[in-house]
Amino acid sequence: MANSYVDGKVRDALVAAKGSRATAQKLLMAWAAEDPQLLLGISQPFLKAIAAAAIERGVRPSAPSRSAPAQPGRSRGSLDSSLSKEALADVLSRLGRDPGEDTPAPRGRAASPAPVKSATMVVPAGKGGQGGVTHEKAMMTLAKAFVAKKMR
Repeated sequence: MANSYVDGKVRDALVAAKGSRATAQKLLMAWAAEDPQLLLGISQPFLKAIAAAAIERGVRPSAPSRSAPAQPGRSRGSLDSSLSKEALADVLSRLGRDPGEDTPAPRGRAASPAPVKSATMVVPAGKGGQGGVTHEKAMMTLAKAFVAKKMR
């Protein structure tokens, strides 16, 4: 199947739609529904991905339809989640920490509260972040420009 056939049909659709891409797209889709050669020519580059999606859909266990009412006592998030509550809590507690940082004590034990980092806290260069003083100067410049623009 030659690309010239598909290219010709695309040009015809654009001419018929007077240059409107959206209208040409709708027209080309309607033609492809009637013309198997055009449909195959358009979909050929994407056939591997289409087949993979069909296989994936066939292998995946059937999920409840979106229009079906939710089961009482269960939220939608609990249906999709494969992590236990403890594992999820552990992952969330590690967010924003460096890999070498100590992990917090389990809930049963008393631990001293970790110091809270403020959004404007300057991290020295070479420790934690890459920015440091340069980053702080850039952020201050942006903030001043924003305030100046707002004042106008």
